[in-house]
Amino acid sequence: MIVGGTEMERRKMISKLIEKTNFETFRFPRGMKSFEEYIDFVRKEKLYTPWYETKGKHGINQVYDFHFDWIHDNHCLVVIEDIHMMEEPWNLNIISLYINEVENHKKGEKFIHLVISQDEEYDLIEKLSEEIYLSENENRTKRQIVEGSLKVIEL
Repeated sequence: MIVGGTEMERRKMISKLIEKTNFETFRFPRGMKSFEEYIDFVRKEKLYTPWYETKGKHGINQVYDFHFDWIHDNHCLVVIEDIHMMEEPWNLNIISLYINEVENHKKGEKFIHLVISQDEEYDLIEKLSEEIYLSENENRTKRQIVEGSLKVIEL
């Protein structure tokens, strides 16, 4: 998670990270405001794998469910800039989805990587601590899981 600095500084930092990675990268449009914009990009880039076919188009909820599986099965870099502009609770739901996936992968498995940016922290870590799933045998607190999954880079 990249916070602080100007919009241009955050964009440059993300561009440098993308240049150095060997992962396939999906960079969501900057400043998405709604869940529908997120799903539109998922559809456009085919970031979902339907497990059943329907006549016509899949609905928003279906695409989102299929997107869960795609996140689980892919080893790539996902970039969402200025995520603070997206309406809550969707921005929290989307980030916690990625965090849960990273936390629940087995050792040695490939997993998805996420880079997000925003101009301030906006208590995001605290809010995400309330959103994520905590397994019964987990010894860490929800906050420790979030902090362990999100490296905060302040500009």
